[in-house]
Amino acid sequence: MATGGTIANPLEVDGYISGERLVEEVPEVGEVADMVATDVSSVGSSTMGTEVWFKLHDEIMSVAESDDPPDGIVVTQGSNSIEETGYFLDLTLDTDIPVTLAAAQRNHNLIGNDGDRNLLDAVKVASSEEARGRGALITINDEIHDARDVSKIVSGRPDAWSSTNLGVVGLIDKRDNMKFYRETESRDYPDTEFDISDATPSDFPNVEVIYSFADAGPELVEAASEYADGLVIAGFPTGTPSSHPDKRSQTDALEECIDDGMPVVMTHRGVEGWPYPDDTYIWGNTLRPQKAAILLALGLMETSDVDELDRMFHEY
Repeated sequence: MATGGTIANPLEVDGYISGERLVEEVPEVGEVADMVATDVSSVGSSTMGTEVWFKLHDEIMSVAESDDPPDGIVVTQGSNSIEETGYFLDLTLDTDIPVTLAAAQRNHNLIGNDGDRNLLDAVKVASSEEARGRGALITINDEIHDARDVSKIVSGRPDAWSSTNLGVVGLIDKRDNMKFYRETESRDYPDTEFDISDATPSDFPNVEVIYSFADAGPELVEAASEYADGLVIAGFPTGTPSSHPDKRSQTDALEECIDDGMPVVMTHRGVEGWPYPDDTYIWGNTLRPQKAAILLALGLMETSDVDELDRMFHEY
């Protein structure tokens, strides 16, 4: 299922080639599996969002529930937001069919391009029985990552992705050797409680991410609280927002939001570890802020109870 991105963007083309053409131009894929290509969208990674996510979810579930479901599904997309797409699918799909995602750092047909290899590896992983029951996987740079844990941390190199806290779940090499090394304790599809089968993008709650920095004031929190359904704070690494002894601060504005019933999740702006648990906020676990925003939005589609939302962040 193709959505666009650098993996499908030859330099000589203004835009993105179709999924069918991409598969044809990587003939090794046909030696691994019989492929059916579907163009879900044709956008760059910075344009990905709920409209494409819901469409992608519905397309996957449609083929998964058909009379002749595939053995595996591969999604190709732009690199910047692949982790968010993967985590959204990880939380919302209701099938045991493996779903892997692949992207690229270097344009299709460019010397040294990595997308062709990533696509081939994604097909191999998606067609593996070992991939069943592991949730959405991101296969990139000879590594297999859990969609929950991985993030893009470098702008342009093929080794841009890292599951910094917990590491890869498996490896795959050019000789087609593939091995999974660990399972995750967090809940993945199909063992989730988030049912969006009858929902539309307009039903997706509005969650804003607020960044903490030295001497940050209350203004962004106050502005977001006027329209957001929930907030995620990228706090200091210990899990605290900015405060000030003598003037109104980010902390003051957040405490008022919580008093008014706004759910506020505390993550941190670092790369590893987790924010220290604090009863003031919903604990963000090891989720990066952008992942926490997705979980909070899906949680708010189910409940507004803060204790229930906190439970979700412990389980997912």
